Amino acid sequence: MDTQITKTDIDRKAHFNAFLELLVEKFQPTRIISFGQQTLQNKQKGCFVKNKTEQVHCCLLICMESCNRIDYEIQDFVNHHYQIGQATIVCHGESTIQEQIEANNRFFITVLSKGKYLYTKSGFIDNLFIPKFNPSNALEKAEKHFSCRMAMAKGFLECARDSLSRGSYNITTFSLHQAVEQSCILLIKIHLDYRSEFHNLHRLLGLCRSFSDEPHLLLVGEKPSCRRLFDILMKSYGKTRYSLDFTVSQKEAEELLEKVSSFIEMVESMCRVKMDALAAMKTSE
Repeated sequence: MDTQITKTDIDRKAHFNAFLELLVEKFQPTRIISFGQQTLQNKQKGCFVKNKTEQVHCCLLICMESCNRIDYEIQDFVNHHYQIGQATIVCHGESTIQEQIEANNRFFITVLSKGKYLYTKSGFIDNLFIPKFNPSNALEKAEKHFSCRMAMAKGFLECARDSLSRGSYNITTFSLHQAVEQSCILLIKIHLDYRSEFHNLHRLLGLCRSFSDEPHLLLVGEKPSCRRLFDILMKSYGKTRYSLDFTVSQKEAEELLEKVSSFIEMVESMCRVKMDALAAMKTSE
């Protein structure tokens, strides 16, 4: 089957289905499950303009027969072929998923029991044997991760402040990237009980969008100036170490430091609210 996605596809649903066909044909997954979707509308009205645009983002669990990690390859494929929106994927083998369910993992139990099944290789949806999540130790696990990751995020933030005072703006930005990475890993672990093992900030923030758009809006936003700053932050991870031509100005480093400081404050607040919810869940057992 040679399915093509063209820019003439107007119907979003038809485009998404065609994209799924390509994804299935390329990687032969056993299941594809959606566990988050956001649709943002931007309307412009006035004497000289009338326009409406939509931004769509979805989070997908790709289940595979093999446990070989090919999630980076799949994410690159998705970025290239899903042209009418954005999609963040996590990919795991069926045996790994089953092990996580048996270990009482909240993420996999919730996604497989409550997620929207977009594709199954067998043609049937079999979630009859997924156990109910037991919240007895959820709060303790969350508190442990919070203590470790928040300390790391704040530590990198302090390193960034120190580097800024010394005039080392590239190192400042690299440290800020590390602070954001640790903050996102923490957010995802506390809210989803999912252990993310990737460094790409776009992908980490995309996964955060399965429970809140606020982290993405604060760091990336819609304004070109905000997106330019985030692009500098993204590039700092590799180019600070390997490129002699990469430079960050004092003004850019200062603006990024202020933005990341606000981001970490927001992450801490969001995590505390979620841990309060986990505590309430435990007492209501």
